Amino acid sequence: MAADLLDKTSGMRIGAAWHDPALDQALPRVKAGRLPSGLELIKQARGDNELRALRVDLLATAAAGHTGALSRLAQDDADALLWLGAARIKQAWAIRGGSYAKYVGAKRFLSFWDVLAQAEEPLRQAAKEFPDDPVPWDRLQWHALGMQAGRDELDGIWAELTARDPHLYAGHYSRAQTLCAKWGGSHQEVLDFARDSAAVAPPGDPISAMPALAHFEIAWSEDHDSERPTQEVLESYFGDSVVSAELSRAADAWRGRPRPHPRSPDAAHLFGAAFYFGGHLRRAQGLLAEAGKRMPEILPWAAASLTPGRRYARARRDLGLT
Repeated sequence: MAADLLDKTSGMRIGAAWHDPALDQALPRVKAGRLPSGLELIKQARGDNELRALRVDLLATAAAGHTGALSRLAQDDADALLWLGAARIKQAWAIRGGSYAKYVGAKRFLSFWDVLAQAEEPLRQAAKEFPDDPVPWDRLQWHALGMQAGRDELDGIWAELTARDPHLYAGHYSRAQTLCAKWGGSHQEVLDFARDSAAVAPPGDPISAMPALAHFEIAWSEDHDSERPTQEVLESYFGDSVVSAELSRAADAWRGRPRPHPRSPDAAHLFGAAFYFGGHLRRAQGLLAEAGKRMPEILPWAAASLTPGRRYARARRDLGLT
């Protein structure tokens, strides 16, 4: 996974859609192995759950090749323990890849589980040291998902997370993954969760985009099982009047009372891509203009192409965005 990789072919920065100028400056240093600057950013974000979740996620990707040095930092530092656990999860998922299980060989699965198993202890310790922090519990969702934990364990982690922050965007994104059909849930489960989450989202909160995320997961699954061209599948799915009406209501609720949020660009991509494929180009244009040239590595654009950077660049050209 890329923390924030410039795709020279498309001109897009691929990894995640977010806004945090301090993180922009720290990521190259952390990738080069200079870890103290990243640790300081994680410490500074204590109490700001959204910013802390974002920083832990991106800095974990950047530090995935430096877990040995990070483990030495973590010997007497709970923030570094959180970072170490998150980095080991990123390291493990990079070994596994994002393919369906049937495409992952047994040897790769064993390596994946071996690395992933080492993430739980530092995350549990961080959760103990910071009892009000939801971020260790968000990372534990990814650990449990990869370890093929049962629904009872996943539900228990979700309960711990929401007891600390009922509206954490990263937590909702992770929870949606645990409910997807590809990970043992179902289309209806993830849709119900997404709709319920959006219904109680605070004004201007990007959790309003959970229905768009759920619909992309379902459309991606349908494309995987279809012999039709991907573009045709996406246009048919998001052009459906029921889907487009639901997402229009959710997007209007989100944009009605905007507020600063580090994950707002992610919501803009999810809504913007849905409207683009659904043929609602004016809506898509406004949202993707806000999203800019930093984009998620996976959804929504990976559902449309194996080269999501190029596909997003094409969408921007189609919409007259430079």
